[in-house]
Amino acid sequence: PVRHLHLLQAEGCLGPQREVLDMLLDHLPRWYPENFQVTPVSTPGQPFGSDTVVALKVADVDVSYRLGDFEHFPLELASLLVQEDLVLVEDGTVVAGSVLFSFTRFHERFGMNMDQIHRKVQQYQRDLEKPVNKVFATLEHDRPMWRSNWNVSWSDDILAGYSRYPHRNPGISEDERASLFQEMKERIEQKGLGDSAWLKVEYQTLRRLRQHPKCILFTVRTFLNSLDELPGEPLAAKALLQNLDRLQPTEFSKYLGIDDAYLFQSL
Repeated sequence: PVRHLHLLQAEGCLGPQREVLDMLLDHLPRWYPENFQVTPVSTPGQPFGSDTVVALKVADVDVSYRLGDFEHFPLELASLLVQEDLVLVEDGTVVAGSVLFSFTRFHERFGMNMDQIHRKVQQYQRDLEKPVNKVFATLEHDRPMWRSNWNVSWSDDILAGYSRYPHRNPGISEDERASLFQEMKERIEQKGLGDSAWLKVEYQTLRRLRQHPKCILFTVRTFLNSLDELPGEPLAAKALLQNLDRLQPTEFSKYLGIDDAYLFQSL
């Protein structure tokens, strides 16, 4: 019943989707032969025809997929093979995607351009709009890019939802926001920070498609870890501390929820 919220495609973008799937079918068995096996059945113009079967074995998962069963939405099969959220952007506009873990309301952002998607992000228009648009305009197919970002999640749910950042839910009042931070303070005092907040990090990549150069594949791998794990990762802890110092005080710190003095000091 929620499929239409997470899996979306515009008309006329099957070609780019299929290019993404073909890249994965070529890449995954070569790098992870113990987990992926592809039995190719080629057709004219395609190395992987409709009867090609891809088998996936990892942990307690043992499944096989036939490509022809996904001919009307190739990106769906691609998303079943990897842990990343996948988004196709054509001329700066989102035209297809499978999004579960990284951000909410994909169905509302579908069909938007980058400026529209980030319009509510503090400081985006001032600091990031021009650099982001430049990257999308100049990215070369043989030089993919990666970046990471971080946030403090109020929930350990790996699926994206409002429970992660209740302090920035749409329509929330300042009094309601203050009440939420008071609840968080009480939770930290009772349970400790490690059982009250989690570090969410996204590893993102951008790749321009070779056969469909108007399209860029945006991938997001989401990691969610207890803050109690940071003592065992001193470089990560140091990086987090440096980021906290740089962001306090800024408008963006409110977006992250670290403008609250108690939560900031706890972190």
